[in-house]
Amino acid sequence: MIGALVEAVASSRTRLRRARNLRAATRTQPPTRAQPSAHVRGPAPLRWLTAGCVLLALAGAVLIVMHARWLAAAAATPPGDGAARFQAVLPGITFTVPDGTGATVSTHGATTLLIVSGMQAGPVKRIDLCEQLSDRNRPGRLLPLRIGWPFAAVAGLEAPRNVLLAESPMPRVRIEGRAALDLPALALRWDGEARWTGDGGTAPVAGSTGTAALRGEGWLTCGDGALRLQRRASAACPLAGELLVHLYRPAPDPRALVVALPAQGDPVEARLAPGDYRVPATPGPALEDEQLFQQLSARGLVRLGANGLAELAPPDLAAWRAAGTTPWDGVRLDGDTLRLLERLYRRADGDFVREQVRIFNAERRLLAWRMADGAAGTWRAEVREGQATAPVPLAGDMPPSSARLFARLPQGWAPWQRVGAWPADGGTARLHLQLAAPARAGEGIRLMLAGRLLRVTGARLRGEPQAGCDGRGCRAPDEVRVLDLAPDAGAQEIVLEAAPLALEALATPGDARYRHLVVRDGALAWQALGPAAARPPASTADVALADRTGVPLWRDGAPTEAARAAGLGTLLGVRANQAGSVAAMLGRLSGARHTARLTLDLRLQAVAQAALDCIAMRRGRWDGAACNGAGQAPAGRQAGLVLLDTETGDILAAAGAGMPAVDGANWREARDFDRIDPAASPLRLPALQHDGGAERSPGSTFKVVSALGLELAARADRQLDALLDGMPLAGINAVAHARGFAFRTDASTYPVEARARITNFRDQGLDRRAQDGRLGLAQALTYSLNTWFAWMGELSDRSLLGRPAGGVPDLQPLEPGALDSVRPIVAMARRLGFGQVLRLDGGLLPADYPWSTWDALQATPAGIDPVHTRHELRQMAIGLRMQATPLQMALVAGAVGQGRVVVPHLLAQLDGVAAAAAPGPALDVRLDRVRAGMKGVVDVGTASGAFRAPALAAIRRGLAGKTGTAPLGDGTLATVWFTGWLEPHSVPGQDHRLAVAVFVSRSEATGGEHAAPVAAAVLGALVAQPTK
Repeated sequence: MIGALVEAVASSRTRLRRARNLRAATRTQPPTRAQPSAHVRGPAPLRWLTAGCVLLALAGAVLIVMHARWLAAAAATPPGDGAARFQAVLPGITFTVPDGTGATVSTHGATTLLIVSGMQAGPVKRIDLCEQLSDRNRPGRLLPLRIGWPFAAVAGLEAPRNVLLAESPMPRVRIEGRAALDLPALALRWDGEARWTGDGGTAPVAGSTGTAALRGEGWLTCGDGALRLQRRASAACPLAGELLVHLYRPAPDPRALVVALPAQGDPVEARLAPGDYRVPATPGPALEDEQLFQQLSARGLVRLGANGLAELAPPDLAAWRAAGTTPWDGVRLDGDTLRLLERLYRRADGDFVREQVRIFNAERRLLAWRMADGAAGTWRAEVREGQATAPVPLAGDMPPSSARLFARLPQGWAPWQRVGAWPADGGTARLHLQLAAPARAGEGIRLMLAGRLLRVTGARLRGEPQAGCDGRGCRAPDEVRVLDLAPDAGAQEIVLEAAPLALEALATPGDARYRHLVVRDGALAWQALGPAAARPPASTADVALADRTGVPLWRDGAPTEAARAAGLGTLLGVRANQAGSVAAMLGRLSGARHTARLTLDLRLQAVAQAALDCIAMRRGRWDGAACNGAGQAPAGRQAGLVLLDTETGDILAAAGAGMPAVDGANWREARDFDRIDPAASPLRLPALQHDGGAERSPGSTFKVVSALGLELAARADRQLDALLDGMPLAGINAVAHARGFAFRTDASTYPVEARARITNFRDQGLDRRAQDGRLGLAQALTYSLNTWFAWMGELSDRSLLGRPAGGVPDLQPLEPGALDSVRPIVAMARRLGFGQVLRLDGGLLPADYPWSTWDALQATPAGIDPVHTRHELRQMAIGLRMQATPLQMALVAGAVGQGRVVVPHLLAQLDGVAAAAAPGPALDVRLDRVRAGMKGVVDVGTASGAFRAPALAAIRRGLAGKTGTAPLGDGTLATVWFTGWLEPHSVPGQDHRLAVAVFVSRSEATGGEHAAPVAAAVLGALVAQPTK
């Protein structure tokens, strides 16, 4: 009896596992499968007694099963947990993961096992090997690639490319050879005590110097550091591929990285805790679902058809064969075959295999359509099979990979419908739209169709269909079309005949992680879904969120109406299960309920959102209550704003506009966008996150960072200090001439005669911006003088060796800080937060909290593109070739006002515990010249017009700032910015210094004309309604 109960509980676990795997495979909520129920018959007292006995028996069985599971876990976990991953390459071996820092290497036949303990990898460096080719247009000799060299060793080289500088001592690596991908290896040489471990079956090599062959992957380990090199093919460089470089340094990590490098095949790796491990000698037994699939495949009962769909033999195969020729005549029909068919169509494991086939086929073809919002009608579909047609079911969702058809989430449309299942021989489909009433003359219907339109009956096209496929997965723009139909007068039905898209072209390798059925070597194969395929558990804790004053923002699993109106829906969570939202992040914490306060001020947040919607998006005028004179927002424009307290780091407002609207109707589609292309997701937060594209370049607001970097360099350079302080125009020109630089204050470009040059706004020279005949940092900031900053950037950068030409500008940091002593502007940017993840939890989340890249309490790091040439260095100095968020630029302005780095946070209080104050380090550079320049921007410079109104007089007196205009494409549009700080007590009730930053993309104006007025409207609200 107990054995039967144990078997029943085990069967229940199998059903739960299938359900879990099914959810992971579909990534949508599957229909609930009915479970068998037990019925107890007899008189009521007897039923109660019987039920009680059953409950007691079940309870005892559960205890026995749990005890047995505990014993099994206790016996099996220490020697083999996690080591099974290595069974195919290292069967039967034992190894130990040490509890310490370092790298250990052991060889087992032709396979090498490497264990890297107590270390973590820094940011990966990608080297496009086409950039290293001596002739970039054809495969051939690679110029030497140097990794881990100090600057002193590089300074004497002649125009090296892609030198990866190290901050800490490490072996110097040089890689060269011929770069064609079909050649066996590159030549690697190192100088410094180290051990080389590579793939291809070569034995490890150690020594103070050495040479080795770099094939697909190799490791250079030394003491408490390690360098990992991976060479692979690249679409950007099909001639030579790319090289991925990871530097591992000591850092707390409870698990070690264990890597097996076999003689043949790809490396295998796993993260394992310290302890002893035994790799299984033989593969583990397949689960019953996999066993059934393998048996079906061996018998030819499941196969990949010529049309690319998975085919299953029919349940009545015997009767079908008796009636004549069938497509399955090659199958041996015997007792084993019949038993497999019965299992396939009548057992639970067969149900699961058939469901996987359905999922596979549904994602191989796509024919989908949707009507414009508000349109009415009923759809049905039929698919042509040979000469006949058969009705097919419709589905109300889309495969996740279909999100790749669009660059942005489509707006103004009803939910999708699609053909939910395709017959094996199905070709084209007829889509029948039953109108709610007979069509009247002049009526129109708009449809979006993902598929190929063949013909229309019952209506005519009122114009050429509009191509709507603009995503990365589109092979042609017309794979999605917008149809404008004019129904025939009196028509009650419209029929579209269409052919599906081949959806497998949209899939990426990552999708296969969530699918049991995959195609390998032209045939169907079954893969088990490991733990990595499962998504994080859904939020379970109840969460309540409020603003800094206690006004509710989130309760009962949804944002409040006030929070939605203030633009906080995406930040807090459109729905409770929005991964990465504040509510979902806190909901994953242990405990049944969590109460939190955010640093946001709901009133200021609402003002910021209204100002963005009116001024930033539509160029209107906001009077604090209504928007006047607004136009239509251009397609693709986005805007963001952050207002923060620089003394506490509290983020008071974080508003964004221009993202596609997400609600219950399009939630599933938005979620798929978020998973397929997270950077372009409609759930991103423009105030805190960026997509890494050109439309987030901060433009001239970055000159504040450049100015601080120049001040850093000037501490050791008297001539540079004098130039920053201000010199007569003739003196500036004399310095440039004496040092050989083609810089003149009367010129509008720099260098004056060069093809690649920096140009001042509206082609103006610098002479007219001198104050009392002198020009320095303050004037250059006030009037945003591009040529001055480009030249100063060159003078401050040690990689140019003080020369007007040449130098070694093509330097990349192998680890954070490696460029600090060479490139002071980059050093100051890093000090201010560039290149670093900004976590906004105020230290309230646990130290082991599992952060994800796009969590709402984690801002996207601002980044600076790699500099390869002198001209790119000039561009960096004026704010191009980088990406930033309003939060980052508000931190920059706030640091100048505060005199120290500002540490931001959005979470003010969690379960009664307040965030700890965390003042940042002092900037430790001279600030008066930078402050004077930024004050001039507001008083007489590029932002003066935005703060000229009498009502803003108090704001103008206490405000310093900087505008920015970063051109896009052909220069007709730009991303425009304003950032600045407001001194304490500028308005009543304002006890702390405040910082603000605004950006607007795809603007036809400048930062002073478009972004600064948004900041003026928000800061003006402080005058109208003072707040603390």
